[in-house]
Amino acid sequence: MNLSVHASVHRSKHLCLPFETDDEKQAAVVSFLHEGLSHGSRCLFVGTPAEFEDLGRRLEVEGICTVRAQARGAFLVLSQEEAYLHEGVFDPERMLDRISKLIEGALADGFTGLRATGELMHLPSAEEWRKIVWYEAQVNEHFARLPFAGLCRYPRSVVPPERVRDVLRTHPVAIVRGEACENPFYERSELALSDDSQAHLDWQLHQLRAGNRTQRHLEGTTVSAVTAAVELATELEELRATLRRSRLD
Repeated sequence: MNLSVHASVHRSKHLCLPFETDDEKQAAVVSFLHEGLSHGSRCLFVGTPAEFEDLGRRLEVEGICTVRAQARGAFLVLSQEEAYLHEGVFDPERMLDRISKLIEGALADGFTGLRATGELMHLPSAEEWRKIVWYEAQVNEHFARLPFAGLCRYPRSVVPPERVRDVLRTHPVAIVRGEACENPFYERSELALSDDSQAHLDWQLHQLRAGNRTQRHLEGTTVSAVTAAVELATELEELRATLRRSRLD
């Protein structure tokens, strides 16, 4: 299991995975679902039967039996059409409402919450993409206080660079080549959906300053820790010297 992903997932509610290889995708998905199932969440996987079969084998290696998990209602599997479309159309507001009901159902059934992961399988039209971006931006606010975590899979082979940037703007955490990264490009929903270029620039400049302050704090913490370690080592050596002299006396 990819520990860099596993260690960070539980702190994040809304993650994006702009993946380049199938192995990269599977490592993140297995880690995400393994943690959810291990901590009592109901998990929802959206994908093809072949993907689920492969996922089951990988989870089995990690000690999770998907057959038993499905039997007790801990693991749900849906196709793309079942999960995202209503009468063949993606309706973002209906989708948010559906997730809310799934969370309520999971809690009513005794689970600690809901985890869901799905993937964009084809390049959508410009109109469809606007709906997806709106939906992704709303997820953060709708479910911020609820026991929900989502891992949104976006294949780089399908999603062009300008749309990957939209993905980054709407997810607080991005998993990039096996590393879960706090995303400095994430924007609040009102900003992500705005065309105000000045507001976007102000936010980017704010993020630069915030990142710089964080780095300075970390450097200061490291220096303080090193100084404390040196001082402790000196004190211990002085204590040992005192004990040696006392024995000689």
